[in-house]
Amino acid sequence: MAKGRYPTLHVSGGSLMSLGLILLVLGVAVGKWSIAALGFASLSLLCASYVTFAWRVSLLWRRHLELLWWLPRAATSEGLVAGRPVEVQLTLRNLSPLRMRVTELRIFCSRCIHPQTSPPPIDLPAHSEATTQFTLFVAQAGEWFVHGATVRLCDTLGLFSLEAYFPSALRLKVMPPKLPKVVFDVSRTATGVSEQRVGVHSLRQRGLGGDLRELREYVPGDPFKLIAWKATARSPNGRPLVKELERETLRVHYLILDIGVTMREGMPGQWKLDHALQLCQSYSRSVLEGNDRLGYVSFDGEVYQHIKAGDGPVLRRRLSEKLLEVMHVVEPSFVAMTDGELFAAVARYLRQQEAIEARLPGPPPPDDAAAWAQVAVAPTGERISRTQVVQAVRRLLRSEAPIVTSAQTDDQLLRQFCRERGIELPYGQRSSTERARGLAQALELAAAMPGAQVVLISDLLGLSLDEPRLRQAAALCRRRGLGLLCVRPEARAYLPKTLLHDEEGARAATIFSWENDRAEAAAHRELSKLGFHVVPTGPEEGFAQILSRKTGRGGQSSQARDTEQRQQGNQLVASLLVRS
Repeated sequence: MAKGRYPTLHVSGGSLMSLGLILLVLGVAVGKWSIAALGFASLSLLCASYVTFAWRVSLLWRRHLELLWWLPRAATSEGLVAGRPVEVQLTLRNLSPLRMRVTELRIFCSRCIHPQTSPPPIDLPAHSEATTQFTLFVAQAGEWFVHGATVRLCDTLGLFSLEAYFPSALRLKVMPPKLPKVVFDVSRTATGVSEQRVGVHSLRQRGLGGDLRELREYVPGDPFKLIAWKATARSPNGRPLVKELERETLRVHYLILDIGVTMREGMPGQWKLDHALQLCQSYSRSVLEGNDRLGYVSFDGEVYQHIKAGDGPVLRRRLSEKLLEVMHVVEPSFVAMTDGELFAAVARYLRQQEAIEARLPGPPPPDDAAAWAQVAVAPTGERISRTQVVQAVRRLLRSEAPIVTSAQTDDQLLRQFCRERGIELPYGQRSSTERARGLAQALELAAAMPGAQVVLISDLLGLSLDEPRLRQAAALCRRRGLGLLCVRPEARAYLPKTLLHDEEGARAATIFSWENDRAEAAAHRELSKLGFHVVPTGPEEGFAQILSRKTGRGGQSSQARDTEQRQQGNQLVASLLVRS
């Protein structure tokens, strides 16, 4: 609890104090003792109210007021979904022998959680509790926190108030909205795979064993054991015939997700990454419910997560957790923070949530190198004790997560603490070459499963597609018979709808999107040369529309969309010239 241990004047209390002083000075100046007595009585009432309220709120610091909250049972059983309101119940317990009056409650939570309703004023008699309910709106999928609440208490006359912060972390695991299931077409591949179990969504493969597909003439390179000797003997021209067999086998899918900074642009809930998580959930659910196998890779400048191809409910739960983790990244390769900034963020959290002060009152001696090695300097110039921060973090993690080991470095401990407590760190931007190498690593991992269907979800912005390693990885995928599909979220489609509905806003969005559209079109063409089938998409589209556009059963081709955008740009330029 923090803000101040002593009551402060409310607006009404300040007005009464000003009035009392004016009456007292005026009465003494003109010799009207009745006016002076009235001013003295006002100030006396103010002092008496302060003493009474100070005694009352002193119980607050003795833990006589408790704050608890939880989710209703219905919301917990059904699960929390992004873009929908969440009802949260809050209980205040007054354990003191005096009455307390709470006039205001402010909620502090993660950046994508917005309180839609605020709790009303609460009157707490002695030894009682009151429960209220309020609504939160969660804009994004992920693991988010309600960190605590600020409680403002007022005295009976409303002259003084005290604001105290109550930390009470509430973890919310929010899933992305569901999209319809995907129906896969039966496809063919000439490459065998190691897994022979049959799934619902199967593909037909040539190879040894299975049903006879056709008889054809022998060509150099065919195995001799595939020659149909009886059919060859009956052949009118006497040429050898080869049996071509086919069998049902398990289909393997690989999801490759781009988590770069261009996928995180816009308002929370309107990111391209938000839609990408929906697409991943829909695709993975359809694959795993069809008893097929699924692998997953996320990347930016390097591979961030990798799940080998597998199946079953365990893989589905693990994939859901991995998808939620991409919204809150703490690894040093992906976060734009210095060592001092990280220690400052954790120290600030410990001071507010745990009442642990790690700031040093003064600098160590200038010639004491060992002491300076244990000091972290915040961007504001504050000096923070590394030892106190690390010891506090280790103690808190061991009480909550026994997986903490002594082998972990200080940096690993702090980043694990940031993940466990929802301390949000700024995401860093990687160069175009690094991002291309990260995509190449992801494709190399997928190429370990010959014949797999690869689905890349990326806006392709900030990717150097002429990187030699990326070209080599794409060539390896083609040699091993992988199907390559890229789902490309278009930046213009993810702009706020309120902006596009306004005439001036739509005109400005079109002007500023010209360069972005050219970059997207160029990346589309370059990736197509690498063997990918690129399909643009928008925030309202699911995999059913994407696959129908891929197979030509509806939608609009990329070339037609580019032509339409070019025509709209020409019309806009003409209208601007006419206006000028």
